[in-house]
Amino acid sequence: MSVPPPPRPAALSAPASRAAARRALDATDFDAFYQANYAGTVAVAFGLTGDREQAQDLAQEAYCRAWQRWAEISRYDNPPAWVYRVTVNLARSRWRNLRVAAAHLVRQRPADVPAAGPEHVALVTALRALPMDQRQAIVLHHLVDLPVSEVAREMGVPAGTVKSWLHRGRTELAALLGEHAHGDGGRVAPQDVRRRGDRRRQLRRGGLAAATAAICALVAVFALQAVRADRTPPPPAQSPSPSPAALPSAPPPSPAPIAVISADDPIRGVDWRGAVITVPPAPGCPAGRLTFRTATDEGSPWVTSGSGFPQLRFDPVDVTHVDLTGDGRAEAVLRTGCMSDNETSGDGGSQLLVVTREADGTLRGLGWAGERGAFYPAVWAGDQVVYLEMQPWHGGPQDYRIGMVYGYGWNGRAIVPVDVSAAYPPVAPTVEGRRLDLTGLADELACAGLPAPAGPVRPVFDADGVAEDGDREWALVPGAPSNGPHLARLDPDRRPYLVLLLACAADGALDSTNLRVGHNLVVFDLAPDGWFAVARVPTPAERTIGSWYLAPGGLMVGTFPAGGGEGGDVMYRWNGTSFAE
Repeated sequence: MSVPPPPRPAALSAPASRAAARRALDATDFDAFYQANYAGTVAVAFGLTGDREQAQDLAQEAYCRAWQRWAEISRYDNPPAWVYRVTVNLARSRWRNLRVAAAHLVRQRPADVPAAGPEHVALVTALRALPMDQRQAIVLHHLVDLPVSEVAREMGVPAGTVKSWLHRGRTELAALLGEHAHGDGGRVAPQDVRRRGDRRRQLRRGGLAAATAAICALVAVFALQAVRADRTPPPPAQSPSPSPAALPSAPPPSPAPIAVISADDPIRGVDWRGAVITVPPAPGCPAGRLTFRTATDEGSPWVTSGSGFPQLRFDPVDVTHVDLTGDGRAEAVLRTGCMSDNETSGDGGSQLLVVTREADGTLRGLGWAGERGAFYPAVWAGDQVVYLEMQPWHGGPQDYRIGMVYGYGWNGRAIVPVDVSAAYPPVAPTVEGRRLDLTGLADELACAGLPAPAGPVRPVFDADGVAEDGDREWALVPGAPSNGPHLARLDPDRRPYLVLLLACAADGALDSTNLRVGHNLVVFDLAPDGWFAVARVPTPAERTIGSWYLAPGGLMVGTFPAGGGEGGDVMYRWNGTSFAE
């Protein structure tokens, strides 16, 4: 009798290997995120508390909470902003706990006011050392608690400029305060922060598991009674649906080219500053006949429906034109934000408003496109279709995967979703016949010191974004933070390019050490059988990419040393075929 072979160890199984690789990717992203942003977070907390030890405690607690939700937070447009917000909230909680003591101290009316301590003096000195723009942005955002969009309106500059000032100001402030604080600012190792978060998650799961077990027991009792009462045999089991890769291949449709709208189309002549638009209802937004005027914030680029709330705002410059109804006249697609009060930024009420111009010149909203609260990094128009890169943010699609595009069209009565997934499928998992082709850039891609591969390089990614490819493995990295966009309008007059952050390591070695020196920010163009690589953003091989966002003429890319340390932003300009600093 033959003896069956011993079971394969779980650690060597493919699913476990994939899960381990994904955990390694998550840990790598978080550690890089932590190393790049921790000092700035301590600086912000120090600015709120004036106490170095409290600032360190607040920062470590905020990052512990970030790791507990890293799968969700890493997909945010701006994860550092989430951590800073948590830090501010934690500081406020401490303030609330000290209110009684503070009130008591005020009533004591001390005869002598103590001199400012060294912590306070160091903070004031550091703030004064910053350039005025950076200082004002930090004070408005972190001390006055204005969102980035409000700071941009207050200072009369684009939001991207504010983000750059905040990043550089925090970096400089952290360095200046570090000279006062000595050492590394009380930084603990990122793996210790992750362990702390994992312990909390396990404790929470233990409590949930106990509650779930009790519920399942009750459900089982009722289910057993139902089965005894009904002996009807169950229907035959359905065959599972085939995976996308197993479906018969067919030539994928080409997306429509960018819609060309005549320069003399009437809607192009609309002056949105002063426009009167009949706006359809939306939750929490004003509706009806609204008059838009320049926002009262000095230097603000927005126009607004009025000074009261709720209030609808949009940027009159950021407008997409498309003939959605097919009547030969274009509609305007406006990126709007609905503000419920002066404490909100409008991000949670973000949506696209499609406006048509009637024959008599009046403006009417046809309806809303996209999902409320989503993030819209890219919007462009094809043949009677509005194409969107629509990422989950304060709301939005739950099925989003990197590379997906959503479409909206007009059915004669309303704006409705249009399926454009065949032309723009997600990158992972790879769909049969729709691969990424890296062959043209194989000799430029960093891969942990491995030589350039010979022959075609067309990796096939699984649902976790990992692809085995001969002697190496590739991994799709959302970025930390994932500022995107993944569909970038580098050339405004053509359809977008696909921008992906690809990590590469030796086969079976997808760990933090390899991933930190194998980052490649790659631009792809659309082909009939997928996407082919046309350029690599020439970031230094020894630096890790943390973020990128679209700027006039190219991409602003944030990098930091692979071993940890201060990061910085570099503008890479696009000439149509390649990038240069």
